[in-house]
Amino acid sequence: MKKVAAADVVIFGGGIAGLWLLNRLRQAGLSVLLFESGSLGGGQTHKSQGIIHGGMKYALHGVLTNEARSISDMPAYWKKCLSGKGEIDLSAVPILSAYNYLWAPHKFTSRLTGFLASATLSSKVEALPREHYPTVFQNPGFKGEVFALDEVVIDVPVLVRELVKANQDAVFKIEPLCDEELKFDDQGNLLSATVYMSGKSVEVTAQQFVFTAGAGNEVIIKKLKSHEVAMQRRPLHMVLVKTPFDYPLYAHCLGLGSRPRITVTTHHAQDGSTIWYLGGLLAEDGVGRDSATQIQAARDELRALFPWLDFSAAEFATLMIDRAEPLQKGGLKPESSFTRIIKNMTIAWPTKLALAPKLAEDIMQQLQTNNISPQLFDVRELRSWPMPPLAKPIWEDLFCKNVA
Repeated sequence: MKKVAAADVVIFGGGIAGLWLLNRLRQAGLSVLLFESGSLGGGQTHKSQGIIHGGMKYALHGVLTNEARSISDMPAYWKKCLSGKGEIDLSAVPILSAYNYLWAPHKFTSRLTGFLASATLSSKVEALPREHYPTVFQNPGFKGEVFALDEVVIDVPVLVRELVKANQDAVFKIEPLCDEELKFDDQGNLLSATVYMSGKSVEVTAQQFVFTAGAGNEVIIKKLKSHEVAMQRRPLHMVLVKTPFDYPLYAHCLGLGSRPRITVTTHHAQDGSTIWYLGGLLAEDGVGRDSATQIQAARDELRALFPWLDFSAAEFATLMIDRAEPLQKGGLKPESSFTRIIKNMTIAWPTKLALAPKLAEDIMQQLQTNNISPQLFDVRELRSWPMPPLAKPIWEDLFCKNVA
């Protein structure tokens, strides 16, 4: 006998986008099932540096680009949630830093003059007196300047845990979704998706199916063969440094171009060690390098930017991030989050961690337009199915393998 389950909305993908949407939909009274084939937050989410961007790194010439405008309201939105007063209570999520910083390795440049002179940016950027610099820049060897950006940095693994906590009865682990198990009607609506786990199968129906699985969205895109949506991949080669010192730093380094030369966030492993997580142009330009060459490039960059620090005893590791996003002309970076409704299916990417609330709001408005209201809920056949594990922080995974 066929086993079935039903909900108003079914979500495929347990990263920040799917989990935020799950919370919002259930708050609105809709029944929701979320399926994840890996670990919760285990795709692009747990590889994020945790910066709640306000667009400042996209406005280093002193001009708010479309990309910067699309994300400019997000820090205030997140801060409300982090204080326990927003649409989702994230008051248990640690704020690693109340500010993200921007530093120039040398004294004030003409580019920074334009950056700070912009009226649209002045309320979000503050030039700091030296005594308020992060500790690592208070060394006499630092000859540059530091600015505070109105962007918090959060603990992403705890964020994922908090988004899951109240929804464990709606989150289920499955084997990777197979396009052959997606059934459509003659009008192109998705009738059902059969999911599998440990030899069991359940056919799931819903009023609306939402795909927020990052690279996993490729399954539905290939099945639909629609010109309305396509996916691109933009890789990064990130670097992690287990430092022999404890200097917490959350900052972008101003480079010659419009992107940060390097972006540093700090995390602490379970053994108490300090990890610097490095992105920015180092990660973008490092895509063509192997791990050893990328580590050497990181060593050279750190030596140039922090000549007063000794990294000789530091341990290094690298990882590739394959950012999956909606296809853009010329393979460029998307300017905002993305949703596309095709029949009763929504295909979505937040494109940035900070934009997950915006993505959820956009989807909820689309569902209201389509008159999705509480109707279906039958989860009996899924009650014995396991919940996916929470993703392990990448620094724990990499350094427990003694990668040097």
